[in-house]
Amino acid sequence: MLNRPFEFAWKPLRAIWHKALGANDKTAEAPSPSAQVSATPHRKPTIEYRADIDGLRAIAVLLVLIFHGGLTLFPSGYIGVDIFFVISGYLTTSIIMKSLDNGTFSFSGFYTRRIWRLQPAIIALLIATLIITTLLYLPDDYVDFLKSGKYTSLLLSNQYFSNATTGYATPDAATLPLLHTWSLAIEWQWYLVLPLGIWLLNRYVAKKAFKVTVLGLTVAAMALALYWSHTLADKNYYLFSARIFELMIGSCAVIFSTDKFRLNRLSASLVCALSLATILYCATREDILAGFPGYHAIAVCIATAALLFRGIGDASITSRILAFKPLVFIGTLSYSLYLWHWPILAFVAYVGITLTPMVTVIYFVATFVIAWLSFVLIENKFRKPRAGFAKTLILLMLVPAIGLSLLHTAGKKHDGWPERFGEDSSQVFSGLKAYVPAQREKCLGVSDGTDLGCIMGAAQADPQVFLLGDSFSNHYWGFVETLAKDANLSALAQGYPACLALPKVYLYDEKKYKGGLYQKCHTAAQQYYDLISKSRFEYVIVGQFWEAYLNADIVTKQDDPRSTELSQQRLGVAIREALDIIVKSGATPIFLMNTMPMPAGINECLLKRVKLRGWMGSTEQSSLCATSPWSGGEDPVLAKLFSELQDEYPSLIVIDPKGVQCQDGTCATVIDGFPVYRDIGHVTDYASYKLGQMYLKRFSNPLKATR
Repeated sequence: MLNRPFEFAWKPLRAIWHKALGANDKTAEAPSPSAQVSATPHRKPTIEYRADIDGLRAIAVLLVLIFHGGLTLFPSGYIGVDIFFVISGYLTTSIIMKSLDNGTFSFSGFYTRRIWRLQPAIIALLIATLIITTLLYLPDDYVDFLKSGKYTSLLLSNQYFSNATTGYATPDAATLPLLHTWSLAIEWQWYLVLPLGIWLLNRYVAKKAFKVTVLGLTVAAMALALYWSHTLADKNYYLFSARIFELMIGSCAVIFSTDKFRLNRLSASLVCALSLATILYCATREDILAGFPGYHAIAVCIATAALLFRGIGDASITSRILAFKPLVFIGTLSYSLYLWHWPILAFVAYVGITLTPMVTVIYFVATFVIAWLSFVLIENKFRKPRAGFAKTLILLMLVPAIGLSLLHTAGKKHDGWPERFGEDSSQVFSGLKAYVPAQREKCLGVSDGTDLGCIMGAAQADPQVFLLGDSFSNHYWGFVETLAKDANLSALAQGYPACLALPKVYLYDEKKYKGGLYQKCHTAAQQYYDLISKSRFEYVIVGQFWEAYLNADIVTKQDDPRSTELSQQRLGVAIREALDIIVKSGATPIFLMNTMPMPAGINECLLKRVKLRGWMGSTEQSSLCATSPWSGGEDPVLAKLFSELQDEYPSLIVIDPKGVQCQDGTCATVIDGFPVYRDIGHVTDYASYKLGQMYLKRFSNPLKATR
């Protein structure tokens, strides 16, 4: 009785499946129901449907949905995407090999079917997210969305999100509605490589060398992925070159299959049980994201290939388990489930709704309902090609790409159309933008001191003030420029994100950099202090998010012993080394403290009324968000260190903007109706300039201290 609803739903789906096979419209992308073809080189393959592969898809998509839903059951549920990639490699290779053996393969036919199978649902996703972001997203965020839409339509969103985010599953990625399309971009990049690769190998490589060549290429791709895992651990997650081995493992599962090989039921069941256990083990790990995909991804992919391999996966008892009708039903919806689940979470996060248990339940229900509608109204309706290759390419690929590219260009030109939110809000957005220095962001990530655009303050031939540090020094551009103009000085600004701008030390991150030294920070710091030594600055201002480095892993060489206490000792030594260089150069050292760290959800609270046009939130609620409690105390380790430094270096000046941001136990999160924070931790340029003006009114200008 329990299976009847699924039986009712599955029968028409199965009919559609067999109709699709008869029409030669086979599907092969990772997260979607697909025709099943098995082939090896130079023999006639057979076509058979395996329900267990749909069940495997269900496991993959459920891992992803549960992980993104914030549940702790599978801390590494993102490995579901790796399972999809292996399935995709298996299916696309099967289809192409069968067509080559039958003499029916054509590039135009393959791409026409792929485009009609994938693009209608993606176009629907782009239209739906465009409508909702037009209603909700603030101007800068809206322009960013349009840019992501452009790169999604150009099949390059993996590259875009690699540069636009600090990493996978990071806070700055939580509100990007198209973030998940990075995997679809890799799918398409695979489709561009695979057909030509197999065609060339099939045509020019001897029969006996075919399998060895494919295996060699797969091993080489695997080695490259492991290399990127260690050398580009903060970027490799989105790279096609780091993912192609996963799809190639799926190809190997096809190419190495043979009618002569078949394990008995017990042996096959043991292999597949071990494979499922491997997938479950990796999904429950909490510490494998750094440098992913790496060894754990290889284990997941090999396990998935074993479950797909003819003579193993289809011979085991696990094939019956995976063919459980509810799992198969979910597997048939997997492409739509994957497409629509993430935008729901992104929009929920953007309007500041917390994922309570009730909201999480709504997320799962909404995902399945929307996925079912998408499957019925879009996937099935447009499954069969309705035009030839040229018209298909123009209609479903070029038109969306050109349209979104033009829309992004127009969005940039019109600053994201702030008038969407009404006149009052438009004035706030315009005011915030008016205070953004044109060169500020361009001076972040540089350290050679040669860019004249990085000089601000009073008009002078040479800068007398040097501002350096991490991104927190960069967000103080307006603050420092205000002080510099008042003192009739010019200032050079240089900064490097997430870098400790101190000499003779390295940052070491076991997770982010796979146990390596962050050489870029070390090199930038060396250039800063070389510049200080050979220049004649009057003031050197070091701006850092100091608290962030108290628990950092700071070393002087790769094999240094590591502990929090040792890192803090090395921090103190490095700061004194920096002060010695600054003082010896004849400059006055100035340390810039941080503003109050951004309270969680503060901008969502402040801007909820704007985003939702007053549907949720109110003026009263926004006023409650205008300040945040503050204990008034600094970290005791940092306070002790800075107190010692001021005793040891009498010329050291410490500037703390909290002196004007905070009073009577609260800190302002709004100045003159403008938000203080622009993102997680950094202040807006409006707030930076205003805090500088407030500092001058309340305190004397520290840049006049020695003049």
